[in-house]
Amino acid sequence: MSGNAAYNKWHETELERWLSDHNIPYPAPADRKDLQDLVQKNWDDNVAKPYNTWDTNQLSNYLTSQGHQVKKGTEKNKDSLISQVQSYWQGTADSANDAYGNVQSYIFDSYVSFAIVQPRHMC
Repeated sequence: MSGNAAYNKWHETELERWLSDHNIPYPAPADRKDLQDLVQKNWDDNVAKPYNTWDTNQLSNYLTSQGHQVKKGTEKNKDSLISQVQSYWQGTADSANDAYGNVQSYIFDSYVSFAIVQPRHMC
């Protein structure tokens, strides 16, 4: 997924912001490649597959909220619950990646449109 990931086009400040927003430490003087590698390393657990860090309660709640029953006898088995969630999560990684890209584009386009429409007052 790293070839077309949304963060591949991000500026250094956007990479730093994402890392900060997700409480991921990064070296103060870091080049773009180091920041991008760090985002890539943490992308799955924070965007594409956040369920890997969920506890059994969160996993069960997700399954029931999506209309799926937790398989009998697996209620306390985290690995089994992750497997069940993952089977219903198909396409979510791509959707999350697309959503990040779309939101970023929307915000930028909205700002540009607003900046063009709103005249600047000279004092």
